[in-house]
Formats: sequence, C-alpha cells, structure tokens
Amino acid sequence: DKNIVKEWKPSGCENTVMDSSQIRKMTRTQKWKGLLVTDVEGKGKGVVATRRFQVGEVICDYHGRAITAKEGKDIHVNTSEEETGYMFFYKDKRGCCMDANTEYCECHPEMQTVGRHINHAGEGANLKTRLYTVDTDGEEKDVILFIASKHIEVNEELLFDYGVN
Repeated sequence: DKNIVKEWKPSGCENTVMDSSQIRKMTRTQKWKGLLVTDVEGKGKGVVATRRFQVGEVICDYHGRAITAKEGKDIHVNTSEEETGYMFFYKDKRGCCMDANTEYCECHPEMQTVGRHINHAGEGANLKTRLYTVDTDGEEKDVILFIASKHIEVNEELLFDYGVN
C-alpha cells in the first residue's frame, strides 16, 4: 500500500540513534548508502541522493579530526578561505571543531568522506545536524550526523545551514 510507504518513519528516535550497530558501523567504514559526490553547477562538489530518504533518517556523518575550537580558529586564520571551508565548529562541554580540510582522513586514507561535500543552504536546507558522543573502545568520540529534516527525492542535492553569515 502506497500510504504505508509514504507514512513510514525510521525506527528509534534521534536520542538513541547512536545505539544502532548499523549507524556505528557506517561511521567507522564510511560506506554510506544512497549518496553520490558530484559536480554541482556554480558550487563545485556537492552530494545528491541516489535513493529516497524519509524525515528523521540518518544520511551520513561529518567525518574529520576532532580538535579544540582554538586549534580550529588558528587553522582558519592561517589558511585561505577556500581551504577552511571544511571545518565544522560546534559547542559541547568543551567547544570543538571537526576538521575535514584534508580530502583523505587519517582513519580512511584510501577514500574521500561524503559529508564534507554537503553544501550550504539557509532556508532550502533538507538536513539538520546533531552531535553525539559515543564510547568507542573506552574512548569518548564526538560524531556529527546529518539527519533528513524533509523528505528527500532521488537526484535531490543534500544541503544544510552552515549557520554562518
């Protein structure tokens, strides 16, 4: 029945999404499904959906090296504007930055991560971000997930509000 499919929502809630072994696996392997990094006219690289996503569904993470906000600001000041576009500043109890400036991260030197290519849109955003802290082998690690804030169709560009002026 089409209504069942239309009304389907992902199981669980945003508060417990990191309890999912599948989501934890995807943040480790970076093998997110339904995403394509491609050239977007007037923007350079961007990410489009190759399948439909429902509201509340996890899309991917913003993968990078977690550093302090001060370290991030120092990098930002000493780097050209084009090269600092891959930094995600966020506030938790410490104030941090996810540094995705390098195309290949230390933990995935053989592949580019997808989340760093998601472009900005203020009111047209179809994603929101959420910070999680997870215990990985006894060590706390910050994970930023992109979550669908609207229904997303095939070939639709994925966008979020960078929160900058």
